[in-house]
Amino acid sequence: MQVSHKKQAQRWLQVGFTCLLALWMGIGSARPALADPVEPAADPFYFYAPVVPNNKCIQPQAAGLFGVQYYGDTTRNSAYHTDYVGSGASWIRNSVDWASVEPANTTPANYQWSAVDAFVGMAASDCAAMVLTLGANPLWASTNWEGPIDKVGNDEFVQFVTAVVERYDGDGVQDAPNGAKVSYFEIYNEPDAGPAGAEERWGLHGDGYAALLKLLYPAVKAANPAAQVVFGGIAYDFFTDQDPITPSNNGPFVRRFLEDVLKNGGGAYFDVMNFHFYPLFGPKWTTKFPKDGPGLLEKANAVRALLTKYSVNKPIIITETGWHNNATTPHGSDTLQVRLVQQLYTQSIAAGVSMVAWWPLSDPGGSYLYNSGLVAAPAQRKAAFAAYKVMARELGAARFVAEQTFAVDIKSYQLQDDAHGRTVYVAWTNPTDLATVFGNAQHPYADTTRTATIALPGEQMGVYDAFWNKVATVADNADGKNDRKVTITINGDPKYIVVEAN
Repeated sequence: MQVSHKKQAQRWLQVGFTCLLALWMGIGSARPALADPVEPAADPFYFYAPVVPNNKCIQPQAAGLFGVQYYGDTTRNSAYHTDYVGSGASWIRNSVDWASVEPANTTPANYQWSAVDAFVGMAASDCAAMVLTLGANPLWASTNWEGPIDKVGNDEFVQFVTAVVERYDGDGVQDAPNGAKVSYFEIYNEPDAGPAGAEERWGLHGDGYAALLKLLYPAVKAANPAAQVVFGGIAYDFFTDQDPITPSNNGPFVRRFLEDVLKNGGGAYFDVMNFHFYPLFGPKWTTKFPKDGPGLLEKANAVRALLTKYSVNKPIIITETGWHNNATTPHGSDTLQVRLVQQLYTQSIAAGVSMVAWWPLSDPGGSYLYNSGLVAAPAQRKAAFAAYKVMARELGAARFVAEQTFAVDIKSYQLQDDAHGRTVYVAWTNPTDLATVFGNAQHPYADTTRTATIALPGEQMGVYDAFWNKVATVADNADGKNDRKVTITINGDPKYIVVEAN
């Protein structure tokens, strides 16, 4: 969801939350790296080192899993610059509105770049890797803000995109004055939405989106061979056909959109697949929700399976995920937000996803009801911010090894943390009661996670909470048996369990 569409996004979310809750109350591999640039002019991804004076990055390092949505100005003087630096994120997702760059039909020589140069400021001065979401059609080009271009040819959009790619390719020709380099370009936000009120996106026009990609892709590569065309982050939930009995419960997103794009040959004309995931929609992807939630892993597997059906093999990113910490419907709290930082990023590692952007870095405010940011305001950092920072620091380079099988409400993932030379398990228990997992007027939220024990192979393990405070050291014989298994107590708050030498 884009902040420029807060009212529309809020309406969709409120409708979605209300309808889905009404319905529900009645009822392994290493993470692939995103493609490295193929020429020196491409984006040199760096990792932040905030302890360095003036917040300068100090050495090149491949951008990792952790990203955030950061709207507007991202230069060193921007309001949330220090919070971004402190988070440990290595990616920023930001948006560029075509309507702002080219409010009247003209040529790239007359484009209005000043705002965009500020939006990508972090990529210039602070070496952040960026995904730029391109869309927001001007009225002279399209009837719909984010939908098919029906007043002019697709070549006008291609001209805009290639001008953006050229400006931020760092080759010394027609470059931005701040020297920003960007390699990842997302083609519209949630393009799988169909008609919703007066607005329509590409949902019913998968063939048209495929045709746009076919025209766009070679032009982007001609402007910068290292540029990566990113599929617009699809919601792929809250479908228009999810409730055939009560159509008013249906959402705005078209289930067949991605398949329509692939059927029409679009799979050859993007480099990176992209979807969004919010835990509210976990029941769509798991079989025994909430016991087997939150569902990000299963959704990633479903998207990957559809790509495979059409012989498309692409790295996958998630440009929106998150949860809020204010007590509204669906229920939020500091506790839930921290838990979901841990669960969503752990499942992202298990899914082999290359980058995940928390939506957003800061609370949207205004008419938007949900305080989903990691910070409430500049320098007002939430507990979730600390949990995010810990995960980025401790497990930013971790790779998935295996998922352990215990009771259905227990999740346990074995990760190999090569950066620190250690094996880490992340384990928690999920809620057991669907009626109260999100809360509503009839069924207020209740924490139905339980305390349980699991046995993991090893002789001694350290147990850490969300903030990397060590809460226990447990040895093999703590349970009275010497069987090279360590018995660990877990609950709804995910624990990091580190194998230690005894």
